Amino acid sequence: MFFDPKMQLVWVDGPLEKLDGFIEKCCVDGKRVHPARALDHMSASSGYVALNEDNPWGQMVEQIEHLAQGFEIPVVEPTLADGRAQDTKLFLADLNERLEAHRKDRELLKKQLEICSKGAESFAHFSNLTIPVELTQQCEYVKIRFGRLPKRGYAMLQKDFTSDPYILFVPCSEDDKALWGVYFAPQKDAARVDGIFSEAFFERIRLPGAAGTPEQIVKNLQHNIDLLNQEIAEVNGQMTRLWNEAKWRVAGIYASVCSLARLFELRRCAAVRGEHFFYCVWIAQPDL
Repeated sequence: MFFDPKMQLVWVDGPLEKLDGFIEKCCVDGKRVHPARALDHMSASSGYVALNEDNPWGQMVEQIEHLAQGFEIPVVEPTLADGRAQDTKLFLADLNERLEAHRKDRELLKKQLEICSKGAESFAHFSNLTIPVELTQQCEYVKIRFGRLPKRGYAMLQKDFTSDPYILFVPCSEDDKALWGVYFAPQKDAARVDGIFSEAFFERIRLPGAAGTPEQIVKNLQHNIDLLNQEIAEVNGQMTRLWNEAKWRVAGIYASVCSLARLFELRRCAAVRGEHFFYCVWIAQPDL
C-alpha cells in the first residue's frame, strides 16, 4: 500500500481492557487516523498474535437491513450505548414479524396477479371465438388444440395440405410473425394431425381452466387484476405507515450497531499478548 511521505506510523499500546476506548476515540471515524495491521510491523518472535474474533454486531446489522428492505433507513447519530438491550431486540423482532406478515400477504397477492395476467394474455389471443371454452374440452370425438402458428408454418399447411379435410386451422388473432388460433383433429387421426402441425412449428398453449367465451374470460380476469392491484396497494400502504412510525428509532439503532460493528472490525488490527495490546496507525504529520 502506498502512503504519502508526510504520513507517520505511530505505535499505541496499553491494557487490553482499554482497547475499545482507544479505538472509539481515535480510529472509528477513519478521517485523520488510519489503522494498520500491527503484526505487519512487528517481529514474529515478539510473541504477539492477531486478535481474531467473530463480530457480534454483524448479524444485527444484517437483521436490520433485511427488516428494512424496500425502505430507506434515515441517517442519524447513534442513539444506543448497547444495541443488545432487551427492549431493543424485542422492538426489532416485533417490527420484523409485522412487516414479514405484510410481505407474505403481498407475495401471495402477486402470485395470484401473475396467474391472472398470464391467463388474460393467453385468452386474449382467442377473443374472436364465440363458443365457451369449457365446451371445447368436452368434445367426445374431436380434439381441439389452442396455440401459436408461425406464418411460415401456416403457409406450408395451405400449400401442402389443402386437400386434407382433417387439417383445419382457424386463426383468431395475429402479429407480424405468427397467428394464434385453433385446429381440430378427429380422435382417430389426432396423432397424425398433431404430427403435421408439429412440423409446421405449431406451439400449443394449454389454457387454464375457465368458463365462458375467451372475451368473457378476459373481462373477468381483468376485473380480478384490478382488485388484486388495489389489494397490493393497500398492503404497501400499511407497510409504509408501519415503517414511518418506526423508522427513526430503527435508524438510531442501526447507526449504533453499525458503529459497534465498525469498532469491532478495527480490533482485528491489534496485536495482543496476554492482557496487553499493541496497535499502529498512520497519521499525517500536522495531526501528530
